[in-house]
Amino acid sequence: MQPLDPATLNTLTDYEDYSVTSHSYDTTRRPIGVEVILGCFAATNTPPLQEQVILDAGCGTGNYLQAIHDKVGICHGIEINDGMLAQAQSKLGNGSSVHFDHGSLLELPYPDEFFDGIMCNQVIHHLDDPMPTEDFPNVKTMLSACYRVLRPHGVLILNMCSRHQLLDGFWWADLIPRVVEQMAARIPSLELTGKMLEAVDFQLGGLIVPLHEVLQGPSYFDPRGPLKKSFRDGDSTWALLSEQELQTTLEQIRTLNENGDITQYLDEREKRRKRVGQTTFIFARK
Repeated sequence: MQPLDPATLNTLTDYEDYSVTSHSYDTTRRPIGVEVILGCFAATNTPPLQEQVILDAGCGTGNYLQAIHDKVGICHGIEINDGMLAQAQSKLGNGSSVHFDHGSLLELPYPDEFFDGIMCNQVIHHLDDPMPTEDFPNVKTMLSACYRVLRPHGVLILNMCSRHQLLDGFWWADLIPRVVEQMAARIPSLELTGKMLEAVDFQLGGLIVPLHEVLQGPSYFDPRGPLKKSFRDGDSTWALLSEQELQTTLEQIRTLNENGDITQYLDEREKRRKRVGQTTFIFARK
């Protein structure tokens, strides 16, 4: 396999400065849908869950690995950003049951048929250019790489947001519509994702939406949350705002809080979130 060219590597790393945000990322982010992930792994025809070898593809700060490592056999995490990887290693170490690698999801450094299961949580939107072509070439490359390193009957789980979830699943989304649309353009639709999985020879298992879970945990409901940088660091959509857009949006949020309209606003947005959720889990079998 040819090494990745610099332009492709830049696509994977220039989204925002995660070496900086990695230090505050865990202030708000929570691993949601852990029961969904473990259930999908346990339902395969591979070894029992406690004997399985699992990969977290794009492991970030290791939140999901921390949640499942003691319930499976061996965990591997791969991450391209040094700051995120350092945070993950500080939580879990790098020993006999948890291994970390620095690398790209487009060139998984593992032998064929090495894993019983792979999870990829909130990573898809980092893979292709800010204005990707409709066929999402890097996502396709990543899916092919995952297929190669999965054992027969192994499961791939993609945790990703749909366009409707981006628009209606986050209470502040309609305050920053330009960047939400920009984010939506970076993510293939659920239908296209399914077609890409089938093109690689995966068998689709289904879609699961955890309606009652939010990516930022209890802090998501803080009406003044976006005024704090640590809150914004927990959702990369905020990194797409220009400085002027950010200041305008923060002033809107201050005004909503100060004039007492924030409660009604949040109630309306919550009705929408509870209909669509914030994220969708797509699982497929090799």
